[in-house]
Amino acid sequence: MRLAFLAKYREFGLLLIRVSIGILFILYAAPALFGGPSAWAHFGAGARNWGLHSHFQVWGFLAAFLCCLGGVLMIFGLFFRIGVLLVLALAVGHAIGVCKGSGFRIALPSIEMCFVLAGLLFVGPGAYSVDKT
Repeated sequence: MRLAFLAKYREFGLLLIRVSIGILFILYAAPALFGGPSAWAHFGAGARNWGLHSHFQVWGFLAAFLCCLGGVLMIFGLFFRIGVLLVLALAVGHAIGVCKGSGFRIALPSIEMCFVLAGLLFVGPGAYSVDKT
């Protein structure tokens, strides 16, 4: 097979996926984290998808902080599965909110990200991680 030589770069491919998804989640949540109370309330309004209907500033700050923390953990591969679970909770909430508001077809990218994150839970961080697990 012509592309068989790529098998030796399997760990680099996993590193690329891990780092790029971690950066994307940081870029998604950092504006809310550093935006102050109004940004926290707007970001935390997604807590309605989980059945929470008050304290949106608190939920928004926690969600943005945990999403950024999960992204950093994913990038470094340190406590990788915990980091994936942190961003997976946000991704599931986002997918539910988009699906309720705009329909299933619009929510497909969010749902796909949930499946990618679920797959990363099983695969693990790979060889290029800080804790080497």
